[in-house]
Parts: sequence; structure tokens; C-alpha cells
Amino acid sequence: MLTLSLPFAEAVPILLPSYDQLDLFLIGCGGTGGWLAVNLPRIAYLQKQAGKKVSLTFIDPDRVEAKNIPRQNFIPSDLGLPKASVLAARYGWQWGIEINAIAAPFKESMATLRWKHLVICIGAVDNPEARVEIAKVLENGKSVFWLDCGNHYDSGQVLLGSQGKAANMKGAFHISTFCTALPSPALQHPDLLVEQETTEKVLSCEEAAIVNAQSMSINHRIADEALDMLLRLLSGTLTRFATYVNCKHGTAWSRFNTPEEVAAVIGETEQYLKVIPKE
Repeated sequence: MLTLSLPFAEAVPILLPSYDQLDLFLIGCGGTGGWLAVNLPRIAYLQKQAGKKVSLTFIDPDRVEAKNIPRQNFIPSDLGLPKASVLAARYGWQWGIEINAIAAPFKESMATLRWKHLVICIGAVDNPEARVEIAKVLENGKSVFWLDCGNHYDSGQVLLGSQGKAANMKGAFHISTFCTALPSPALQHPDLLVEQETTEKVLSCEEAAIVNAQSMSINHRIADEALDMLLRLLSGTLTRFATYVNCKHGTAWSRFNTPEEVAAVIGETEQYLKVIPKE
């Protein structure tokens, strides 16, 4: 008899550590990050209503260029201005909150870890150097999560994790009703930390228009997937750690928080993830 596997039905939520303040870092304010910037102040608002303190920081070294409009979340009057500063000012003013802006490449030291602070680094970058710096932040404590966004023309992925080493995943599922750790995006896809070869091609005006339309679509889609994962993470209901989408084919699939799926990612056994940690 064929056994139907439904990993989402067996998935458990990731348990957040106790925290008094949420520190959100949006690293990359371009194609995907620019659209995420719209909704992060809403999350800050919800967290404050729940009695939490919130710090929100936008980080990007680039300035707005003509080629960024209209695919990215900028308008002609933004030309020449730092991307992080533009978005921080625009949405900070709308929501009446202070959003820090750093017009420089992200460095590990920017995400300072403090007692009773939950740190979430949202990576919306397209270079391995920035991801290497984000990966370093995970090495500093258990109250850090990395939500990574990546895409090509019409496909992409959103990956979430809290541990960069398989050794730190031992016993993550020792309680059946939740998990205490998830593999980092770099552990899920080590190639994220390696420079990828690119192939450039000369496009006709018609081809360029089609490509641009696809890019606009995928950026929004990835931003929405990241927003949903972030909201579910903070509400204690997130049961997946990776989602892959393809706008061209209209498909999407996820990896769920189960010992089987996580074990397959980190190259360990399910028992390794279920072992009871020693006191």
C-alpha cells in the first residue's frame, strides 16, 4: 500500500526565546528589500501593541539609480539618494517611528546582541560577502534568526534558520510539540556564501521589457513570502523553514519543521535531532 507523506501535517512550530525587545535588521533595500520595508513598520507597531520594545534598522550601501525605477520601491525624486535613508525616512514618517538607516555594507558588528533582545537579520542581498557577515551573527547567541531572501528572474526562495552548524542542531526536536533550532540559510544552501558566475546577454527592447516585468513580479512575491514567515515566526506558529516559488510555472513548495526534513538538510539522523540534551 502506498503511504502518503504529508510533512506539513507533522510539522511543529519553532520556539522563540523569551525577549523584551525585538531588533529587526533589513539588510538590502533594493528589489526585494524595498518592498519588505513597507511592512516592517507594521510589524514594529504590532510588537509594540504586545508590550515589546522594537528597534528597526535599514542597511544598504547603494544609492537610487534610474535603472532601479520602477522595479524597486523608489520614485524619480529619489534618484541619487541612499536607498536605506529614503525608505527609513518615508516609512518612519508614515508610522511615526524612528527607523535607523545605515548607508554602508553590512558588518557583523552592526547587529549587537543584548540580553533579552531577539535579533532577526533579514537578508535581501545578492552577494556572498553580505551573507558571510550575516552568518557570523548567528555564531554569537541563541536569540538570533536569519531570514534570507533570494531570487532570479522568475523564481526564488525564502530561507529561515538560527544555527550555522549541524553540531548545534543536536536535540532540536527532543520535545515533540516544537523545535528549538533550525538550520541557517547557509547550512541549507552553502552556495549562498560563494560567488556565483553570471552570464550576461544582450536583450532586445521587447525581451528587456519581459525580463523587467518578471523581476517586478518575483520581488513582490518573495517579499510577501518573507513577510508571512516573519509574522508566523513572531506569533509562534511558523512550521516551515524554507519556501521556493516559481512565478513562471505558478508553483511553490516548502520544507517543514520535522526531524525528517531537517535531518536531510544537515546530513544527520532523525535520532540525532531527537536526543535529549544533557543538563
